[in-house]
Amino acid sequence: MNKTLLVVSITAALSLTQSIALAEGDAMIVTATRTAQTADATLASVSVVTKEDIDKYQYKTLAEAIGSLSGVTIANSGGLGNQTAIFLRGTESNHTQVLLNGAKLATNAFGAPQIEYIPLNQIERIELVRGPQSGLYGSGSIGGTIQIFTKKGAGKITPFLSVGFGTHDMKETSFGVSGGDSTSWYNLSGGYTETNGFNTCDSGFTFGCYAQEPDKDSYRNTNTSIRVGRRFSNTYEVEFFSLYSEGESEYDGYFNTTDFLQHTFGTNVSMDVTDVWRIKATLSQGRIESDNEGAFASSFADNQQDHFSIQNDIQLSDSHLLTIGYDYEDDKIDESSGFSTAQRHSNAVFAQLLGEYASNNYQLALRTEDDEQFGSHLTGNIAWGTALSEKLRLNASFGTAFVAPALIDLYYPYGANPNLDPERSKSFELGLVGKHADITWSANAYRTKIKDLIELDGFWVPQNISQALIKGVELQATTKLAGINVDGQFSWIDPENKSGGGNDGNVLPRRAEQTFTLNASKAFGDFSLASKVFTSGRRFDNAANTRRLAGFTTVDVVGAYKINKDLTAQVKVANLFNEEYETVAGYNTDGTNVFFSLSYQPAN
Repeated sequence: MNKTLLVVSITAALSLTQSIALAEGDAMIVTATRTAQTADATLASVSVVTKEDIDKYQYKTLAEAIGSLSGVTIANSGGLGNQTAIFLRGTESNHTQVLLNGAKLATNAFGAPQIEYIPLNQIERIELVRGPQSGLYGSGSIGGTIQIFTKKGAGKITPFLSVGFGTHDMKETSFGVSGGDSTSWYNLSGGYTETNGFNTCDSGFTFGCYAQEPDKDSYRNTNTSIRVGRRFSNTYEVEFFSLYSEGESEYDGYFNTTDFLQHTFGTNVSMDVTDVWRIKATLSQGRIESDNEGAFASSFADNQQDHFSIQNDIQLSDSHLLTIGYDYEDDKIDESSGFSTAQRHSNAVFAQLLGEYASNNYQLALRTEDDEQFGSHLTGNIAWGTALSEKLRLNASFGTAFVAPALIDLYYPYGANPNLDPERSKSFELGLVGKHADITWSANAYRTKIKDLIELDGFWVPQNISQALIKGVELQATTKLAGINVDGQFSWIDPENKSGGGNDGNVLPRRAEQTFTLNASKAFGDFSLASKVFTSGRRFDNAANTRRLAGFTTVDVVGAYKINKDLTAQVKVANLFNEEYETVAGYNTDGTNVFFSLSYQPAN
């Protein structure tokens, strides 16, 4: 009872800064349509995490930054740098497409991006779009799409520096310089994170890491980011970007250490051909290198993804925009460790029509993708929204998507299944967005049916189960109470196995069936306080639902003091009440931990 009262007291005394799309007002969102739209005009369910949110809540990882957003479930196998999976709207961890400045982030051999290596200190903004996006982005967008934008820079030359230390002998620093003028922009920055960590796994030899190694598992990450661009004659612009990280992650299990390198770089070129026709082209490459050490060591030394895209935006009228484009993608594993096939490519053509008529908005998207291994797939999206009143809007959408099986599931010499079929989905969504009595809110209900969902059987061999059905409801709201900004979300999902076999009717593994978040923050002159309360319902760790993981509640508190106009000190206490919980069976999560930081940036 005392613990509950303390949680309520903390959240009532603070105010929030976590951004959701409803609170973004006229902020520009690009991921939902591949074109710039305001959040209010976007028909998809979108959330945005800004640099201000990252700084205020002292987020350390991408998973932490998005983990409390509606529809998101995170499964982490230990501490920093350990395997982390995103289950968006109850779909699989490889059903969420992740982009960086418009370029696809390279996936590992399992077909999933390794978000645990992304250095959050280099990130400016994160956009999360829920629902199928294969009509625009192709394979991998059944659950949704996440786009990460690195720091860009603007205004006069500005250096910045941040240093911090905390529990587990954690040390972190980031530094750089940014600036620009009316025709150019630049950001050059670097960072370093190191921690001794904690024991990631103590499950023994029955499940989890299948090992008993009571040691601390450390992590280090050295990273750099470059983003420079120039606009020429108000007609065309060129931008180059690069996000690089390398380091070492220790954990328990068959392998003990991974030396990793993750690098995504590319060039964006755009040109106004006429007053109504704009062309944008992106050429990029993503790489993941990982060398594992241990009794069962293996190496996928260079997982590489090359991508080229060209997009034409044609303004048909003041209220209608036509987009036509082409995507090429080439995936390969240079050192395949016995893979019988280690490379494949795809070609795709897509089109989209955005329009507005009276109080109605619509989006039509269609894409045909020719995969070298699995042939052609036609996917699409249709969305419609109408203003029921000045303060209430109704949105409805339907979308199809597919995911090609990962190379490791098809061709790895141990436990692969070359007879796998692509996963396919159909999704329906209905939503309301409103603003009443200073409360901005949204409610979305969705239903997703996935055919040929790929799951591991009892012998760790991937199999297509016949079907999965996911139903869900998401509620979001933001307001101000007595000068305190508050927002929250509640998500309910029912991710059901519909295979018809022994697991029919079971909950799909590692998805939390309910999540709830309450955020608050408030400034008191030079001081500010922020809190986050996050509650997760139960989940099951295996398809048979025999390993149940209990729900949990964590509380984070962050305080900041502005020493002067250029210097800010912050302290964060995470997991304030030392909650013991697991998101993957057998793998530990961190208890109460403290982090102190000092940031310098000259005020413009």
